[in-house]
Amino acid sequence: MEKRSADQSWMAARTLVPRWGLWTSGLVNLIVLAITAVALWWIFFSNSGVFKLYTPLLGFSLVIWMLLIIMWHVEFFDFWPFTDRFLAESHPLKKGGIFTATSLLFYFALIFGVLFFIIGNYGVTYFNWNSLATYGQLGQDVMSTRETTSWSFICLSVPFLWLTTVLLVGVGKDIWPNDPQPSQGLANWLLMAMLSIPLFLIFFHPHIGSMFYPAQIYTAVPPWWKQIAHTNSAEYGLGILFCTVIVIFITLQLWEGRPWTLVNKQPWRVIFVILGGLALGFIFFKIQLYIMDYLWDEAYIGGQNDANFGWRYSHTVTMGNFILVPTIILNLYFGSAFSSMKLWLKGIVTTGIAIIAGLVFAWCYYRWAPVVLGVCSGVSHPSENPSAFLVMIIVLLNIQDYFMDRWPGYRSDRKGTE
Repeated sequence: MEKRSADQSWMAARTLVPRWGLWTSGLVNLIVLAITAVALWWIFFSNSGVFKLYTPLLGFSLVIWMLLIIMWHVEFFDFWPFTDRFLAESHPLKKGGIFTATSLLFYFALIFGVLFFIIGNYGVTYFNWNSLATYGQLGQDVMSTRETTSWSFICLSVPFLWLTTVLLVGVGKDIWPNDPQPSQGLANWLLMAMLSIPLFLIFFHPHIGSMFYPAQIYTAVPPWWKQIAHTNSAEYGLGILFCTVIVIFITLQLWEGRPWTLVNKQPWRVIFVILGGLALGFIFFKIQLYIMDYLWDEAYIGGQNDANFGWRYSHTVTMGNFILVPTIILNLYFGSAFSSMKLWLKGIVTTGIAIIAGLVFAWCYYRWAPVVLGVCSGVSHPSENPSAFLVMIIVLLNIQDYFMDRWPGYRSDRKGTE
């Protein structure tokens, strides 16, 4: 049986091929994805469903942290403690079920065990909605405090997501190249966490402190970006960092990692990824804002919904995810259709397709989602945040790709490992 090299991850070593031909296999996977996404939405998120987790910030916080945990399990820990034989020989449904359950267990242990119950009860009030209702004395009910806590979870996830992406693309195994698992994964995770917490305190904590009346100026400085962004909202930093992550993942999916693969030596590679990613992300962020100004006129202080600066900053994330979803689908399901093209041509063509597909997807969502998903109608409804549904789809795509070898449309031609 084939054996992967010591410095090769499972994802790099495996080979997947269409089960019935490229287009048939891709369409089957697309249909399965759509049915699964709509079904899960109605069960867990829709306000007309069973669990009603789409508030909408609670739903967004759930799926973004689930995405992070899946990325850590695969990219940092390389599926540890599961063996290559298990990965190669287990049925995709078995692997998908076990790995998804493992990710959910880690999610509950980290988010609700550590962050909600321990830190929220004994450290930082806004990480636990019950603590906010008990100690805040602001006349809030659990529903409103739950949204504040969910927003805090989302804010904390953004620097974690950005630094996870930077480490994966800019560092990889360069810091601890010979360490076995789980020490290598734990070292990378601890480095990411150590850097993410100060970023959260600088770019997001001031906004959360300013949300209360009076503003919590003795524990959170007034938002220092107010003069730049014309708002206290941390959605300004969220938009830039999230747009950076989206742009980097578009390059990984459609440009085979260019331009980041052009620089190999450290520390120049990680510096290039940080500065280059932020530059591209900021350009993507600003282009969207210019388009919004054209469509809805300029935002203004005190404006509501689509005239609000904070809403526009966060909506850059929404529109970016509308493009990222078809980007991932195009690469995972139909990527080999463009493999004969030169890289620059492939990148231009597939990026154009992804942008057009993303805009069509956005139009279809705002037109049909109130019926299909049971969400509120309108682009800027205060109870509507499409990123929750979009990130849930990205989570499902990662589960299908990472955990299930893109089953059912694809299969592995690797019979096992030694």
